[in-house]
Amino acid sequence: MWVSVSNQAYVFLCSVLGGMIIAFIYDIFRVRRKTIKSSNILVYFEDFIYWIIVALVLFAVLYYSNEGEIRGYLIIGTVLGIILYALLLSYIVMKIFLFFVKIIYKVVVTILSAILLPVKIIYKGCMVPVKCIYMWMRRVFLKTKKLSKINMGKFKGFKRFFKIIRKKI
Repeated sequence: MWVSVSNQAYVFLCSVLGGMIIAFIYDIFRVRRKTIKSSNILVYFEDFIYWIIVALVLFAVLYYSNEGEIRGYLIIGTVLGIILYALLLSYIVMKIFLFFVKIIYKVVVTILSAILLPVKIIYKGCMVPVKCIYMWMRRVFLKTKKLSKINMGKFKGFKRFFKIIRKKI
């Protein structure tokens, strides 16, 4: 089947766009990895998901632009799209995503602080009597400790006294 040059150019540009989409999805995964630290197992799972998404995007680009025919210039266009995105847009997109993540984080922290404020007030209100009881109990135990040391000293004296009496007997 004979394919026109304009159709080939269209397919090539679609593959370039597909490469840019793949690189954009990779940036989304990079933002997630920069903001939330995760274990190696989760990273492997994310990589697996990423490659499934890449395969689906490439399949969709091939199917809609070229009816599923694989040509050499499609691979070149995809690689060129990834390189163009990495050089021109990746830095900007990463900055924008990280900016929005920081804003969302601050909003969530503010909302949670507002929601938890009554809990903090109740907690601090309950801590006043608890501290008073703790201090009272501490004083009581310190007094009993002092008294027990005094009594133990007397007991040690009695112990020595009985040893002396036992030796004499």
